[in-house]
Amino acid sequence: MQDLASDRRRRDDSADERGLVSAVVVTYWTGPSLGECLQALLPQATLSELIVVDNGNDDDTRKWLQEVAATDPRIRLISPGRNIGFAAGCNLGAAAARGEYLAFVNPDLVLPPGTLTAVRDILAANPVAWLAGGRLLNMDGTEQRGGRREVLSPWRAFIELTRLNRLFPNHPYFRRLHLYEDESIHEVVEVPTVSGAFMMISKAHYEVVGGMDDNLFIHFDDADLCIRIINAGGRVLYCGNVPVYHYLSTSDVPRIFIEWHKTRSTSYYFHKHFRATYPTWVLTLTSLLLWLRFCLIAAKVVPSDARLVVRRRLRGAAHGRPVASQPTSRAARK
Repeated sequence: MQDLASDRRRRDDSADERGLVSAVVVTYWTGPSLGECLQALLPQATLSELIVVDNGNDDDTRKWLQEVAATDPRIRLISPGRNIGFAAGCNLGAAAARGEYLAFVNPDLVLPPGTLTAVRDILAANPVAWLAGGRLLNMDGTEQRGGRREVLSPWRAFIELTRLNRLFPNHPYFRRLHLYEDESIHEVVEVPTVSGAFMMISKAHYEVVGGMDDNLFIHFDDADLCIRIINAGGRVLYCGNVPVYHYLSTSDVPRIFIEWHKTRSTSYYFHKHFRATYPTWVLTLTSLLLWLRFCLIAAKVVPSDARLVVRRRLRGAAHGRPVASQPTSRAARK
């Protein structure tokens, strides 16, 4: 009888979460924008819970998060104990989520009122669509690169690097990766890739594709997820009528750390998805060029990164808490 009662409670809890959204925010030394991000999320009408995965923050930020969580039962804090990466952090949050839909929200992203409801309704009205992203904007309202993209292949990466598209601007083989330079779109359209800064998907579809790939520590987790969704029969939507505002790169981390994982993720992504269409030597050469690029960047940034690490450690308890006052950004006033 007790087992039957427990099953019934679980079914009732599941029914209560139908149509609602679990927001997952993965944070790592994010800075003041974290406060504005959470403040914009909590009033969202269809938000059932806000799951914050703390991959690593200073003591003051952690204390602030605990204080905020104590004031709102919808906030759930998860601490893996170390930086497990963005994709793994999203998977950890998704596994704990109870909502019918998952919204992955970067900690430096600000959602205008009604964003979660609007995107959820778009997904509900398009059953063949599994994933949706918003119109990614800079804080000044201009469209940010990366919000809508073609599939990133080794060839398209070469086009981006060499800008051969300038010689053949209208040829489909020389189409650029980023679509934000095309005409502005203010409606819902199907695209190959949307930005991982803000994505929504039903938890059921997320589980069908196995979530994000933990091997992608940072970067290309969104491109990888979109490819796997399309291969599984789903579609990806760009909601040009739903603006979201992105501060972009607010995490206080050494650049060499970012570039190392970006290079590793890029190489892994190319080998994972293009082994059947590109010769092995092409993929190997691509990886070698990527690591050469990393070495050149590392030589330039090591001194400044060392100063950053020392400064961050010295800051210690003096580190300021995330801004939680009334937002002043354009997004918050929308």
